[in-house]
Amino acid sequence: MLTGILIISLVTFIAVISYRRPRLEQRVVKQIPLIDWFNIFIFPMIFYFGLVMIVRNIMYRPRVNILDFEDSLLLGAGTIFLIYAFVGLSVHFVGKVLSRYIIRSTMSKIYYINEIFHGKLSHYIAYVCGYMVIFTLALLEINYPSTDKMNILMVLIVVTAGAISGFSATKTIFYTNAWFGGHNKPLFFLAIVLLLVLLGIYRSNKFSFAYYPINMFVTMALMTIVSTFLFRQFLIYFRLSKKRRLKFLSRILSA
Repeated sequence: MLTGILIISLVTFIAVISYRRPRLEQRVVKQIPLIDWFNIFIFPMIFYFGLVMIVRNIMYRPRVNILDFEDSLLLGAGTIFLIYAFVGLSVHFVGKVLSRYIIRSTMSKIYYINEIFHGKLSHYIAYVCGYMVIFTLALLEINYPSTDKMNILMVLIVVTAGAISGFSATKTIFYTNAWFGGHNKPLFFLAIVLLLVLLGIYRSNKFSFAYYPINMFVTMALMTIVSTFLFRQFLIYFRLSKKRRLKFLSRILSA
């Protein structure tokens, strides 16, 4: 279990760090940047192995009927979301590579269509499905609590891994500095909704996170996404002039 969590956390962090390295972007293999080969083949495969390890560990535990969900339903939904997340990555892979060789022109229909796929469409598919994959894992684990309570060291490791994953996701998703820039608003609210659902389930059933390492990991990741984004908005706000601050606040309040 802990190994799977660490694999997911580290591969997410390494993928974000690698994506920001100009050297990997400039090095081209078969007319395609090296970082894009990593993003479409290497990182998803490592992430998948981490998921498999986690699911196997969960399913080996004794089942307790808490949520009225069939395991096959959650596993099937998680598999579908995982497939579509890879579809989003594939669409982004093609669109990003083509954007290197298509002349940028708003008058070009090919450029415009490619930007639709390269832009929000592929990102939304990948990000939303990625959110839902880890959310279905958390729901699955609720019916399979760990028989052993986590010690302090394991709790610290899981919390740290969740914080790293959440921060890495924030650096990837909330790329621009504007509230409405990039994919900020819908994904920010989706993270809040998923976080509130998990916290609501735990509060209503009076569960202890010490018996749910995956839920602790997912909750910490979602909390980090939300808190990091809010903190970033405060930083942006205080860097603006008075005139732009009013405009910034009006756009947030109208969201």
